[in-house]
Amino acid sequence: MDTTKGAVTKAFFPSVKKRQTQKIPIFPELTTLLSGHGNIKSYLYRRGLTDNRMCPCEEEEQTVDHLIFKCKKLRNQIEEMIRKIKNTVGNLPATNETLINNYQNIFVKFVKSLELSDLK
Repeated sequence: MDTTKGAVTKAFFPSVKKRQTQKIPIFPELTTLLSGHGNIKSYLYRRGLTDNRMCPCEEEEQTVDHLIFKCKKLRNQIEEMIRKIKNTVGNLPATNETLINNYQNIFVKFVKSLELSDLK
């Protein structure tokens, strides 16, 4: 059965079975990014909790992928994450699944460096 529900989480964890074998730290910011639910403007907009889904960087809608890969307000943190990944293997991960599966420690440090409440 295919569904659009949980699309953000599925991008990180396409296999429930594999996810069940992983040890992942749980904290609010990581849960927000792994689920797409929480203090992200695209989510708040869909729920009628804000009238604006645009990121404060004014480039595009504030989504999980925008925050991880594109947000100009997070440029320093994104560049640091990319630098650490490149130092590890030389390539930026192409998917969210790769981030959580292959670069979990780097990704978790990136997420801990974010102040999502400042990006409203």
